[in-house]
Parts: sequence; C-alpha cells; structure tokens
Amino acid sequence: MASITRVRQILLVVCLCASIGQSSALALGQSCVNPLGQPGSCILFQDCPQLKQIYNKGVNTPDEINFLQNSRCGVQQTKTLVCCAGANASSKASLLTPPRCGIQNTDRVFGGQPTQLEEFPWTALIEYQKAGEQNGFHCGGSLINERYILTAAHCVTSLPRGWKLYRVRLGEWDLSTGQDCLEGECAVAPIDLDIEKVVSHSGYDSQDKSNVNDIALIRFTRDVSYSATIRPICLPVAESVRTRNHEGLPSFAAGWGKTETASASQKKLKVELDVKNLQECSTVYQRAGITLQPTQLCAGGLKGKDTCSGDSGGPLMRQVTGNWYLVGVVSFGSQKCGTARVPGVYTNVAKYVDWISDNVY
Repeated sequence: MASITRVRQILLVVCLCASIGQSSALALGQSCVNPLGQPGSCILFQDCPQLKQIYNKGVNTPDEINFLQNSRCGVQQTKTLVCCAGANASSKASLLTPPRCGIQNTDRVFGGQPTQLEEFPWTALIEYQKAGEQNGFHCGGSLINERYILTAAHCVTSLPRGWKLYRVRLGEWDLSTGQDCLEGECAVAPIDLDIEKVVSHSGYDSQDKSNVNDIALIRFTRDVSYSATIRPICLPVAESVRTRNHEGLPSFAAGWGKTETASASQKKLKVELDVKNLQECSTVYQRAGITLQPTQLCAGGLKGKDTCSGDSGGPLMRQVTGNWYLVGVVSFGSQKCGTARVPGVYTNVAKYVDWISDNVY
C-alpha cells in the first residue's frame, strides 16, 4: 500500500509540473489568487505549508487533488510554483526574504565583462530631467520589492542646478536598443516608473566628505510585476545574514557607469570585487581627511576593477546559499576610478535594515 501511495504522489507532482504551460504562468513572488479566491503569493511548492500538508497526507480526495493542481502558478528553474494563500498578501510593502528574492535565471557570473540578458534583474536606472539638456541616467539602484528601489542619498539630494528626479527604469540591459536581444534570445522591453515618494536618510549630509548614511528609498506610483528581467534582490533581514562577515570574500557590482574608456557603458556591466577590511580601508581614506564609519564597507582596490561615476546607488551583492543579497550601496571612491590599493566605499546595507523597514509602507 505504501509503495502505491508513493507512486500516486509522484504522479500528482508530475501532473502539477506538466500542466503549468496550460495557464498564464506567474513569476516567483508575484501576487495571485488561489482556487478558493484567497489572495496570496506565487512561491515554491516546498515553501507553502498548507499545500504541503495536503500533499503529505498520503491519500488525497479528488477535490484535494484538483485544489493542488489548480493552485499551480508557474515554474522556477524546473520547480513548481504555487499560489500560497497569505504569503505576502498584505498591501503593505514588505522586506522580502528567500525564496521570494535574489533569484536570477542565469548562473554565468564572471567579473569585468558585460552581463547576460537576465543577469542581476534587480538593477535599476534613475533618470533625471536636466534644464536645457536631454534627459539622462546618472545613478543606479536595486529593486527590493514590488514598490521600492534602494539607492544612495546623494543620488536624490543636492542635485546639480536644473536637475530633477524624473523616473526609474527596470528591466534594462542595453540602452542603445528598444528591445534587448542576445544570441537570438530577446527580453521584454524595459519599463519606466513614475516616482511617488523619495525618502533620504535624515542623517545624510551632502557636505560631509565621508558620505555617512548615504542611503535612500524611491517609491513608485504603482506596483511592478516580476519577470525574468525584473526581480527583487534579498536584503540581509535574517540575523544570520545580517551579522555575516563578508571580509575577504568576493562580491559583485553591476551598472552602466563609466568604463576604462571614460564613457558610460550602453550595456549593463559587472565586476567582481573582494570585500576589504574596513580598518585598513579607513587608513587609506584618512590621508584625504575622510573618516569612515562602521556603517560603511569597502570593496575592490585592484587597478582597473572598480565602480565608477554613474554606478552610484547601484548594488554591491553576494550570493549566499543560493540567493543574492544586497550587501552594499555604491557611495564614493577615488577621484580616478580603478586606482590600485584604493577600494571603493559602500553603504553597509545590513546596518540599515531597520531603517528600511521603518520607511516602506
């Protein structure tokens, strides 16, 4: 009897997976409504306690089987996604945790080269209106949920005369094309989002050379739908991640900032940077009269490998147990990008999780 039951369960899972294509598939983390009309979130089947409880009964009624099958909402890397009632169903913006964040469709990450189409789908571009000039993208950010990006305070305060925050772009890869394609694969067009509200850290002072508290939130006028090229990155919410020491470990930065040719890149680039000891980094900057604080971190310091102008506000990130986490926000660095033995300085996101939580709604 046990073996027959097990075979039945396997057939049920196969049916769950095989039927996804017959309905409109949602992406991981998108809002949904289950067969009972209850709001929920499209998440991995293994992370939905109520559906797992039904499945693990061993013998299911026809109604239960139909409920499980009709709860499917998509596929994530061959794994079934289901509409799980109550999962992130609140209208209040929340700080996401795995498995609803930090996932991309490609694992091809190498430093110092163009990204893949669907790589780092949480990267954002901030567009500015400039009096008498063409609009331009001059800062970056990271999507942290359906309504917010996290960026640097200096990207939203004390702007140059005549400049005004305009929009946020998500899902971009190549600025020179309307639709991004690579090796015959094309992505959906990027989206531009109007800005509803900007929250800059009250402790940030644009006159302070150390750029302490260089962090800000931008809220859109509407929620975004996730896709292969638009997904949120995880924040270090869990204590185990928040207190993790990244020193000496590789991290990645991505953006459209200046390259070694001194011109902004049309395509999203990435670079691998080791996280540095803050005390040693502080010594480097003290020579310029800059005092770093524990709320900051340093990365890089190798010649030619650095974030640069235009990357400000963008992500410094690490993959931890399969999910990508936002470790730092690009703040400032040497006047000459990529200077040997001068690491870049980043806002340490782990130190601001509570501030972020208090300022999203």
